[in-house]
Amino acid sequence: MKLGGKASGMMIKKLLIKNYKSIEEVVIEMQSDVNIFVGENDSGKSTILEAISIVSTGNLNGRSFEKQIKANLFNQTTREKYIASLKSKKQIQPPTVIIEAYLDIEDAAFTGTNNELREDCAGIRMELAFNSEYSDVYKQMLKDEEIYDIPVEFYTVSYHYFKGTPVVYRYAPVKGTFIDTTRKDYSYVMDKFVASSIATYLTAKEQTDLSTAYRKSRHTFQENEVVKQLNLAMKDNVKVNERSVAVDLREDNIDEWKHQMSIMVESIPFENIGFGTQNSIKIELAIKNSKEQLNLIMMEEPENNLSYTNMTRLIDHITQSEGKQIFISTHSSYIANKLNLGNIFLLYNRKIKSMSELPEDTKRYFKKLPGYDTLRVVLAEKVILVEGPTDELIIQRAYLDEYGKLPMEDGIDVIVVDSLAFKRYCDIAVLLKKKVVIVTDNDGDIKKNINDKYSEYLDKINLVFIYEENEMLNTIEPSVLEVNCKNGEPTGIFKKVISKNGSMKNKDKQEILSFMTKNKAEWAFRVLESEEKINYPEYIKDAIKQYNQS
Repeated sequence: MKLGGKASGMMIKKLLIKNYKSIEEVVIEMQSDVNIFVGENDSGKSTILEAISIVSTGNLNGRSFEKQIKANLFNQTTREKYIASLKSKKQIQPPTVIIEAYLDIEDAAFTGTNNELREDCAGIRMELAFNSEYSDVYKQMLKDEEIYDIPVEFYTVSYHYFKGTPVVYRYAPVKGTFIDTTRKDYSYVMDKFVASSIATYLTAKEQTDLSTAYRKSRHTFQENEVVKQLNLAMKDNVKVNERSVAVDLREDNIDEWKHQMSIMVESIPFENIGFGTQNSIKIELAIKNSKEQLNLIMMEEPENNLSYTNMTRLIDHITQSEGKQIFISTHSSYIANKLNLGNIFLLYNRKIKSMSELPEDTKRYFKKLPGYDTLRVVLAEKVILVEGPTDELIIQRAYLDEYGKLPMEDGIDVIVVDSLAFKRYCDIAVLLKKKVVIVTDNDGDIKKNINDKYSEYLDKINLVFIYEENEMLNTIEPSVLEVNCKNGEPTGIFKKVISKNGSMKNKDKQEILSFMTKNKAEWAFRVLESEEKINYPEYIKDAIKQYNQS
């Protein structure tokens, strides 16, 4: 699959979720290849992946969804409204959970208008709704005030195509798998891999022989002398309802033996290898699975326990896969950058924002230079961008001196960004309408390095550019030094702060500037750690006040 292109298999072009967990109602226009969901914890990333799994497989966490019905599956706001209505005279109907997958296929068997948007297209609708057969019982319980929460015992789950016909998932046009790297649950993918391998590499006769071999092993177990001895002892001493009891291997259905097989990785059982390697193998097997024709793959935080090398390999598997639509929740900027920032959906304040409208050159920039911590900027509540660690340290200390705490304690993230990337981050801020403070050097020419360089961004009200107004003070070092001089020479306090064992005591202004320029992070770190306070340039003071203006 070429990123940015269309998956060759059937795909979800649009997803509707209503009243499921953290989502009250949303419609998401999906990318045809990779969809990346980012947000803070509990923002709804996992909810979306679960919804896709439910509507495409009928399962949640590898088990039938209809066997897991409980009140906390309903959106909390919806749930609270219903509970509140029970205590009032205006009782409302029990709420319904709806998940709809609008499919990019043209097939009359799946096409109709039986969906919330009344679109005439192909799709699958899942509905968790009150069963009207229980209406009389429900009304009586309401009258008797015996309903305290959503009465899930009266609910049923139904799956229908938009045509109105029921879904049989064995023959459904989409087939998906959910890989949750946060849990040690590998059985589903392993079963798929084993079944696919058996079907691919063995003839029908060989498959029968393999089944026979497994059943022979069960017989061998029964004939083992230790097992016989145990069963003999139990026969004489253990009775259940006056009946004798013995141990044996579980009697399974005709194909269950396949699920008893595991994978050995270089002679080590799969379940005994490292968690990160397990995750990597699970994902690779799911992506490469062609026999089962999986075309939807959901991944929960695939970066979990992966080394840089394995993360790079994972991205290669994703970008080279064919006929698969992939849905990822992640906190990894590296994954987001490499798979294209334009594929990101940002979840915040119960909203979803697509970043597909980012300029193409900005997408390419971060894809080629994936080391930038873009998600940190995307997710941060308040952002100050600076050019280097020196600026970061000084702003941290200036804020501490002014407010008695570090910026992060007020939700302000001070992020070091190469000045070459400022414009790229500005594109992100403009798209998200997020306030971002940019602290930059004037480099001796304000017109060239500020006004001209950032001309297309200076009129954006959410972008605040802050810099030293004196062009003679071209970087932070001479700016800080200048405000800590008296009669043209550095003060004794400033010399003491940036000194190690009094090393700056007898240095003049030029010598100290030379030291600061050559040891940028070191002098700034000494300022941060010092018990003494220094003075700060006006533009630094301006920067730390941007999020504290009454």
